[in-house]
Amino acid sequence: MRFVIIFAGALTMAGQTLASDRLELEGLTPETNPQTAMPVCENIPFDKANCVRALACLGSDGVYFDGQAHGWDTGIVIGYLNDGTACEGNWVAGGTDTPGRASLQCGADLEANVLYHTLDNETGTVIGSGTDSLGREITVWSGEKVLQFLTGPDDDSPALPCGPAPIPIS
Repeated sequence: MRFVIIFAGALTMAGQTLASDRLELEGLTPETNPQTAMPVCENIPFDKANCVRALACLGSDGVYFDGQAHGWDTGIVIGYLNDGTACEGNWVAGGTDTPGRASLQCGADLEANVLYHTLDNETGTVIGSGTDSLGREITVWSGEKVLQFLTGPDDDSPALPCGPAPIPIS
């Protein structure tokens, strides 16, 4: 992380303008949230413009994906890993005898493949599992009420079970 201070004042000496100075301090960069760049997500059943939240744990060391699934029966997935790496991919709904599938590419190096196998009827959340190109197991949750699904019976806030301690999400 870097914190950048820019000295905006330019000095003028004998008709020449000197360049502004820039000081970088390691470890002090203000954090930005890539989720703020995501498009508006609205659940519109049976419509190609449908969008629901998609969340996933990649392994058990606290790595997670936060994004959106767009479409109906088939569509795209977009979002970010918790380190800010952009991800995109595709999904297709399953049938009565086949699971749904999704594939995701994050940055240049990470690929993930998931089979959706469970539906929580109370929240409409679909649950899937798979692996990524680093060999980590993946668990995925997606749906209009996915945050409700990820809120424990004794908790008021949703959390992802991606590591030694639950990761709060909103």
